[in-house]
Amino acid sequence: MHLSGYDPAFRCEMTAYDPARARALLDLHGYRDHNGDGWRERPDGSPLLLQVATQPTQAARQLDELMRRDMAALQLRTDFRPATWPEQYKAARAGKLMMWSLSGRAGAPDGIQGLLRYDGAAAGGLNLSRFDLSEMNRLIARLQELPDGAERNAVFHQTKLLAAAWMPYKLRIHPVQAVLTQPWVKGFRQPLFRANWFEYVDVERSV
Repeated sequence: MHLSGYDPAFRCEMTAYDPARARALLDLHGYRDHNGDGWRERPDGSPLLLQVATQPTQAARQLDELMRRDMAALQLRTDFRPATWPEQYKAARAGKLMMWSLSGRAGAPDGIQGLLRYDGAAAGGLNLSRFDLSEMNRLIARLQELPDGAERNAVFHQTKLLAAAWMPYKLRIHPVQAVLTQPWVKGFRQPLFRANWFEYVDVERSV
């Protein structure tokens, strides 16, 4: 909504919750409990441990516990490794993290911003997953050339299908922010695509 490329009718498997199917897919690709210890191993029988970077905050711990529970239901072991956000970001840019969760937001009313993290040319920068698929790179370059319209929306659709199929990023949650204000606050109007808006707000002086 409010973004070019947004399609309210678009549905994909990115946010589907289906543990039974997840277990079946792991079985299909050989990630089974080969030694009978209750946890899955790699197809060659070697240990499988998901190393998850995280932060030492209460909010992060709550999300980690949810992920730990969900992965355990799939017989997948997890090892959560806390560090400060700047430390994790530095490691992510260097390609040293197996898994990490972070948030993002749109900074402009153009859906291309969300797709640039899939651009191979941005590996190690905005593209922290280092995902590099020639077809996706070609479509992103095409999006940057086209004006808004039906043709560009069709290209957006193709990129979203590739993002869902390859899934270098797993969209997990969509935070909702509630903002409270008082009648004496003047000029309050939180923009959709701007984070620093406080300089435009003032407090009405009492008479």
